Amino acid sequence: MSSSYLTPADLSKISRLAAEVRESQTFRNIPRETTAARFLTQDVEKYHTAEAELRKKLAAHLVEWETTGAAIGRWDDEGFASGRLPRTEAQRRIDNDTDGARRRATETKDRNRLV
Repeated sequence: MSSSYLTPADLSKISRLAAEVRESQTFRNIPRETTAARFLTQDVEKYHTAEAELRKKLAAHLVEWETTGAAIGRWDDEGFASGRLPRTEAQRRIDNDTDGARRRATETKDRNRLV
């Protein structure tokens, strides 16, 4: 029965790969680093992947994570893409006949009524 505990060698491998993902100290992307660390920990626990293969998997995972985040950001902005706020009340057609549709319909009905 294999153990899923991380060895010191596994932890140093995760630390090295996480350091490659880490950006400069002033502009660190904490959510990206957290995602990378979680992915590395889970993959090493499950599959005990070699470092070179793990580096490729991590790069693919981060690309997918970033594109998913961008898609969610676009999806959040789509509701207000036109710059107008959504209507909060229904427009009443009975009170508003500015285009004259109701008037024309009434005139046509009166004109075509059988006597």
